[in-house]
Amino acid sequence: MYQMILYGIAGADQQYIAQMYYCLYEEEISIYNIMYQARMLKAKCPSIEHVYAIDNRRGLRREYMDSIRLHSIESCMIFKDILEREGLMIL
Repeated sequence: MYQMILYGIAGADQQYIAQMYYCLYEEEISIYNIMYQARMLKAKCPSIEHVYAIDNRRGLRREYMDSIRLHSIESCMIFKDILEREGLMIL
C-alpha cells in the first residue's frame, strides 16, 4: 500500500525539529487533501514553519526518530535535508 507522509518542521529558533507528521494512504492522496492536511498541521501547531510531503520508504522512520531522539541541531538538519532532497515543500 502506497503512503505519503507530511512532516511539519519548526524554524531555526527551534532547531528545525519535526513538530508533527501525518500519514496519507493511497486512497486519500489528492492535491486538495494534501494541502488541507498541511494547513491542519500548521493550525494544530503554530510553531511549524514548513510542511514537506515525502513518499514513505524503508529507513525514513528511523531517520525521523533519530532527529527526535537525539534532539541536536545536526540530527534535525540531516532530517530536514532529506526532506528537501527527496520530498516536496508544501507550505
